[in-house]
Amino acid sequence: MKILISFLIALLMLTGCNQTTHNPTAKEILVQNPNADVFQHKGIIYTNASNIEWVQQTELTIGEKVGAIKSQYKKGLTFENEMATKLPVGVEIFDGGRSILIVKLEGKEIRYLGMIEG
Repeated sequence: MKILISFLIALLMLTGCNQTTHNPTAKEILVQNPNADVFQHKGIIYTNASNIEWVQQTELTIGEKVGAIKSQYKKGLTFENEMATKLPVGVEIFDGGRSILIVKLEGKEIRYLGMIEG
């Protein structure tokens, strides 16, 4: 009986600790910050990392072009791949490595960090 009770307690503890995590959605980010500078690429939301010190200090080489912004988000729309809140249509997206994508806008490179849970 003690073994059964111990097993059930352990099972309940493990079940309670096994919370499912997910990558944040654009909707979740925009609820917290309606002015967020984000875009979606391959189902992942990328956020402007201009104020994230470690992202700015990371040595990166611009890799291959992986996409371009195809549409701008407007309230009420479903957020889709290659849709952005701030970046204009046509801005090219490049691989930067380490969950970082880089866009070139008006001669400047802007780093965006993938919002990946895990």
